[in-house]
Amino acid sequence: MITLKVASFITHKKAESLDDCQDAIKVNEACSRYAVADGATRSFFPKQWAELLVERFCEMPTLSLDAENWKQWLVPIQEAWYKQVEERVQEVNQFYLTNSFNAREPAVSTFIGLEVEKTEREWRAVVVGDSCLFHKNSSGFRSYLIEQSEDFTSRPEAFASFREANPYDPAFIRGKLEPGDTFILATDALAKWILEHKESENLEEMFQQLRRIENREAFNQFVDQARDDEKTRLVNDDVALLLISVEASEISEIPEDEPEITSDTQISEDAES
Repeated sequence: MITLKVASFITHKKAESLDDCQDAIKVNEACSRYAVADGATRSFFPKQWAELLVERFCEMPTLSLDAENWKQWLVPIQEAWYKQVEERVQEVNQFYLTNSFNAREPAVSTFIGLEVEKTEREWRAVVVGDSCLFHKNSSGFRSYLIEQSEDFTSRPEAFASFREANPYDPAFIRGKLEPGDTFILATDALAKWILEHKESENLEEMFQQLRRIENREAFNQFVDQARDDEKTRLVNDDVALLLISVEASEISEIPEDEPEITSDTQISEDAES
């Protein structure tokens, strides 16, 4: 049996609060779906858009990971964003917001959605923009979609909240799942930091740092230290991290002279730290 150990963390820029954070993160262990998104500051109500993307992907398994219909499964998310923003604009009633809304200025966000099929031992993902999916297994270390730290830009590809503003096709990726695999879903600042460690041949040191993070306080401490690191500095930006470790869980047969497992004993297939 395969089990997943999942750790998820999110934090904000210096001198801001979590309410200002435009990254979003979501975990649904019941259907083994995981997502991160990074709303672009330059766009219109990006926080709401990023949050809706991760929530709907994880809470609606009918949103298939199909390259043929991705624009269709964005439609209900776009409609939900439009309704939320319309209500906010009417409530605030400020000229510049009304103008932008009437001009159909979109929200845009990078996105990673990952689905793990434990029974079939497969994983599937959809990725757009510079939030990166990293996969470490017995064959090595892979990065999707950006492979070099110098390739990050200020205007990455992204999903948009209006259909007509969606010129970018996401990548659809799939692979085999084995015990010992590790997945990292990271928004751009952390993704760049990870690739810089790869380029300086310090991947194992990077993995050790991330695995030592056990709670929100430890994550915030890690982020603060990484932002001050003279050698490999983490950019001051919102940060979202999902770390998923694939483990083998053997359930052996119970010898006849051993007591049976009672109904009070539960075996958990997923664990979140």
